[in-house]
Amino acid sequence: MESIPSALIKSLNDLGLSNYEARVYSTLVLYDNAEAKEIIEFLSISKPSVYEALDRLAEIGLAVKRFSKPARYSAISPEMAIDLLMDRHRKAADQALAALRTLEKEKVRTDKEDALWTIYGDANIEYKIRDLFGKAKKHIECVIGDRYLPFIENIKIQDIRVRLIVISETPGLAEKLRRMFPVKNAEIHVISPERFHTPPPFAPPEFLEAKKFMNFENVLEINVDDEELVMIPPFIGGSSSVLNTRNKGAIMHMKMFSQMHMNRLFEGEEYRPPSPPAHKKKR
Repeated sequence: MESIPSALIKSLNDLGLSNYEARVYSTLVLYDNAEAKEIIEFLSISKPSVYEALDRLAEIGLAVKRFSKPARYSAISPEMAIDLLMDRHRKAADQALAALRTLEKEKVRTDKEDALWTIYGDANIEYKIRDLFGKAKKHIECVIGDRYLPFIENIKIQDIRVRLIVISETPGLAEKLRRMFPVKNAEIHVISPERFHTPPPFAPPEFLEAKKFMNFENVLEINVDDEELVMIPPFIGGSSSVLNTRNKGAIMHMKMFSQMHMNRLFEGEEYRPPSPPAHKKKR
């Protein structure tokens, strides 16, 4: 074997070892046990770098130093080494998460916060949706099309008020969703996409022309605690990006518009623009 595979070094880097530590540990596994001189010759790296890596590997338990003259080193088994590195990662992750949660509670908000952010890619969108559902403390108001339903499967939420409106033709979906969200204050509706194609009374004449560019199964709108909103308009073909905001004005604006639209669909309520003030007759 002429060299250590680069893919192995990359994997050990991801587990927390430096390049030299990964190369030296891999050489010890290959040699069973070795002197520093043999490792230096095999890897063709400097003497200080090898000794520094050996000391570090011994310190974290991945190598054992035998106090012979000259000293020889051996690696612990790969299984034990990976378990040890994973345990270090888990402990570091737990400590970091606890500290980050503390910082999150002390979050500094500013009146100059940008109105809209954009999140790209289905993986990031799914993570954002699941994160929002998981951290909701008061209520979740969600309008969601078929395309994004897999993103909310197996999500655990607190026992809070949930209003979930799903745009779908799938039979039995409402009952499935009630099992998915067995909270006391869950309001779940499944609406056919066809109902969205009927223009509201305040829609401009261009609505019918614009309708052919819309696919309501792709719509997404999630409001969590009136603190954060994500939204995807009903574009044809779906979307690989969402709009995200914590701006109170934007959230309240969208909430009022959405409520007005949903009332029309559920309860037959219609929004009627206020009549212009009547002009007083001249005497």
